[in-house]
Amino acid sequence: MKVLGVKQFHQMRFKFLPIGDTKFAGTLGKIPYNFSAVIYGFSGNGKTEFCMQMAKMLCQFGKVAWLSYEQRHGSDLQEATKRNRMDEESGVFYPIDPIEGTEGVGLLEDLDNYLKKRNSPDFIFIDSIDYTGFSWADYTYLKNRYGQKKAFIFISHSNKNGALKKEISSKILFDGGMGIFVSKYIAHPEKNRFGGFEPYLVWEERARELNPAFFAKRVTEGTPKKGKGAKGKKPDQQAGLFENSDSEREGESIKIHSEKGGVASKVLLETEG
Repeated sequence: MKVLGVKQFHQMRFKFLPIGDTKFAGTLGKIPYNFSAVIYGFSGNGKTEFCMQMAKMLCQFGKVAWLSYEQRHGSDLQEATKRNRMDEESGVFYPIDPIEGTEGVGLLEDLDNYLKKRNSPDFIFIDSIDYTGFSWADYTYLKNRYGQKKAFIFISHSNKNGALKKEISSKILFDGGMGIFVSKYIAHPEKNRFGGFEPYLVWEERARELNPAFFAKRVTEGTPKKGKGAKGKKPDQQAGLFENSDSEREGESIKIHSEKGGVASKVLLETEG
């Protein structure tokens, strides 16, 4: 037990990720280096793509490990790294097959041995928690041992409506700081203790095809009211993002039209999750 006076507590300093100039700022909020998140969605809706874009952004601030319990070193993961030009992050991004060479060693023990090494990665993607077999006790072990030093991003499966398929995922979501539901290539922050609540476009062209109502609603919200007595509300800054133009880009937090980013190529995305 550690007791602090309120003045001492207020004097504590926390280190936050300087993501204010990135396309993720409106979605993730003011996040510390040692945050935790659950990214979830139905297969084929863009959660792997969103997480890969997020991983690329985090490479600016430290080493990133992608532990591929589900795909391992498969061709689908390889294509995702190629689309997002993860070769540009050589030396800071590590795609890991956590199953290879673990005969006689439990997955948690193997991960623990890796994370406790000096200069091990700062940001840990678990892809996916559904395939690890981790229990609540395993999660709390990782949290208590490394939660003050590292960030954990747990990728998880859900049904189309966002209901998580595994109880462990629900528990981590409840306990953690952030939960983002990826549906039809739009990432929606459903829970965020760090203040980010802007939807994020993973792939705008495909998102428009699958969810036109989302964009129609945004345009309506940004349109000034007309008629007698109307004050003429100033159009929302977001409205321009949803007009058809040649300058549209993937990978944008839906806030500022000029933000760029995202995927190097849109080919093959329809089959990726």
